[in-house]
Amino acid sequence: MLKITIPSNLNSPRQYILNVLLTEFLGIPFTTEIKNVNTIQISYENKTLTIADTFFQQAANHWLQPESLPPLPLAQWNVSEDIADVNLVENSIPVIFGDEVYLISHDNGLHLGLDIFGSAFFMLSRYEEAVKSERDIHDRFPASASLAYQAGFLHRPIVNEYLEILWVCMKQLWPSLKRKPREFQMKVSCDVDHPYQCGIKNPLRQVKHIAGDLIIRKSPKRAIKSVINYFASKRGNYSYDPYYTRFEWMMDVNEKAGNKVAFYFIAGHSEPAMDGCYSLDEPVIRKLMRRIHDRGHEIGLHASYNTYNDKDQLCREADNLRRIMKEEGIQQEILGGRQHYLRWETPTTFRNWDVAGLDYDTTLSFADHAGFRCGTCYEYPVYDVVNQQPLKLRERPLIAMEGSVIYKCYMGLGTGEKAFEAFQQMKAYCQQFNGNFTLLWHNDCLIDQAVQKLYEALINRL
Repeated sequence: MLKITIPSNLNSPRQYILNVLLTEFLGIPFTTEIKNVNTIQISYENKTLTIADTFFQQAANHWLQPESLPPLPLAQWNVSEDIADVNLVENSIPVIFGDEVYLISHDNGLHLGLDIFGSAFFMLSRYEEAVKSERDIHDRFPASASLAYQAGFLHRPIVNEYLEILWVCMKQLWPSLKRKPREFQMKVSCDVDHPYQCGIKNPLRQVKHIAGDLIIRKSPKRAIKSVINYFASKRGNYSYDPYYTRFEWMMDVNEKAGNKVAFYFIAGHSEPAMDGCYSLDEPVIRKLMRRIHDRGHEIGLHASYNTYNDKDQLCREADNLRRIMKEEGIQQEILGGRQHYLRWETPTTFRNWDVAGLDYDTTLSFADHAGFRCGTCYEYPVYDVVNQQPLKLRERPLIAMEGSVIYKCYMGLGTGEKAFEAFQQMKAYCQQFNGNFTLLWHNDCLIDQAVQKLYEALINRL
């Protein structure tokens, strides 16, 4: 068993990140001891790997203060000059925290100047988001304020790459080490913002929608369907609703590809203007939830607009969803979900989900730019950087939301080849590290043929 010697300060976050990288990600057991040292020391069979300890030493007296953030521009390490065979996105890798000399070999082992544990903690805990004050109109931490975006590595799973460097160094010293196997998975999800056209409950709104079909979308056929849908839905017939019919289509497409889809439902209305127009108690919604469950897919929570910093409201919504699922005979081993509008506050929202007894969250991607907000495509247990304690909740990082890539107000790549290539590249990186490609697509965004074609291509092409 490996023995890891760590410095005496910040024991809780140190133990957390050791457990995540070594136990959770690599599946390697270890013991720890605390000594008056200034590096991380991994020892086994009379050999030692020492690793730079820049972040935690720097943050010890400046926890959650700007002085603990890495300065830009980041140094770059051309890993190929020191390590011949390592699984990376690119040979050169940005150094979030570390020394100036990155790899030194000596008689009894190696010294790694890249602060892998501190840098990984920084990314996985979303430490910088508890320090920086930048927010957008929805009170979200924007991609543009993140180190990953500013240093040009949001497109790559940097923590996974750091982990591979650690693994190669460990294997060089201890060839008999084994890591736990992993397999690539597609984690497809749908946020149910609008299960049907809201206009069916409001004649004026439906008239506006029909006008949009004619004037903006220039589709008389769609306008006629919207008229029919308004009257048919009054009799409980939703077969003409362009939003509602997408659920069956999504399940069909994913089942052919061997995927299960997680459908996240809004279970409360903390901001009525933002939280959709449906209730879980509606017969049509209950029927939809039963249908999803019967086909073997997942039900989850789409926490309403203001729950990201409202623990009590989040707990009420989680309990409401559990009530409906119990009444409908829907039993699942786990219950997770995502925040509406990807609203998030670190670490408050982590804490809220943990208190609500939810098993996982999958919110953490930036709305304005797809990519690896947490630096990884692996699911992992989360950490509260304010209270300095690990939580039971697990984070399943969201890699890409369709709107982030497609919409003009964000990346603006449209629905053609550029968008497909962007999605496919992120997916390929997740495959490279046997991780999870977590994809969010809203059912109400699938009414255009070009969008449907893009979705099918992403789901079907491996």
